[in-house]
Amino acid sequence: MDDEPSARVTAEVLLGTEGYQLRFASSGAEALRRLESEPIDLVVCDVTMPGMDGFEVCRRMKGDERWRLVPIILVTALDGRLDMLEGLEAGADEFLTKPVEGPVLRARVRVMLRFRHEYERLRSAAPDLETLLRQRCDQLADDANLSEREREILNLLLLGRNHEEIGIALGISPRTSKFHQGNVLKKLGADSRLDLVRLFL
Repeated sequence: MDDEPSARVTAEVLLGTEGYQLRFASSGAEALRRLESEPIDLVVCDVTMPGMDGFEVCRRMKGDERWRLVPIILVTALDGRLDMLEGLEAGADEFLTKPVEGPVLRARVRVMLRFRHEYERLRSAAPDLETLLRQRCDQLADDANLSEREREILNLLLLGRNHEEIGIALGISPRTSKFHQGNVLKKLGADSRLDLVRLFL
């Protein structure tokens, strides 16, 4: 969704040739209305739009049970840590700045869709998977006596965030974020993220 026709044309050129079925909306309000009747797999949304901006669209989608698992890529001409922080806090799965390079956008879209489809496959195979993962996460955090901040970091690690993104999301420096991550892994007896994943198996 983007209020600039030129941006929508660019998106069609970059993504339409990949075989995706594209639907466009010129405002956040229009996009949310269309979601009511048109199921989608992924959203690429401009941040700066008249009326409802991309951050608010993201918050509303992630706050609705019907759409909270739909990956959202926020695209903006804005640049800065505060904008990225707001996007991540709103629930964005990716955050790109303009001008967006075609190969980068296509790669991010492919990755997000692959994750979405794999999650849906696992979810259909095990309907209680999400609840089980949350319970397992809480159990590990309790057993390791993790602090509230360390629990937040554990959740972000399991979402695949790197130390810089975790720092932005929690309002701490990358160095502090990395320090806390080291403590979390140490308390859980994990040497790496891969070991962390194995704890859930």
